[in-house]
Amino acid sequence: MQQCSLAEQVQQLKAQLEQIDKKLQTEPLPIVALEDLKNAVDHLRSTLWALMTNENADAVTSKLITFRLMRAAEICRQVQLDIDASEIGIDSPHLPKLREALRLTTDRVERLYRSGM
Repeated sequence: MQQCSLAEQVQQLKAQLEQIDKKLQTEPLPIVALEDLKNAVDHLRSTLWALMTNENADAVTSKLITFRLMRAAEICRQVQLDIDASEIGIDSPHLPKLREALRLTTDRVERLYRSGM
């Protein structure tokens, strides 16, 4: 199988996004799927914006980290709402992975605050 160039992939993605846009007008999509799509597009937009402003690699990385932190907070708020609405329960299959990721992340964030960095 031949690999597509990045330019070809961009053209394919553009066509797919246009198709999705048309289908969204007539076909319902669960809010979770809409949020996932929105977040993926937002992340790509942030990356493109940083690259198009011709900033150096450190500035691009900084903007991407800022976006990632904002996105993580947004996801956590949504998980809180899902738990409150009983959409997520103790039997949710990915809850243990989330719990461990949150614990490890909280440990690191607390370590950052203690270090003052």
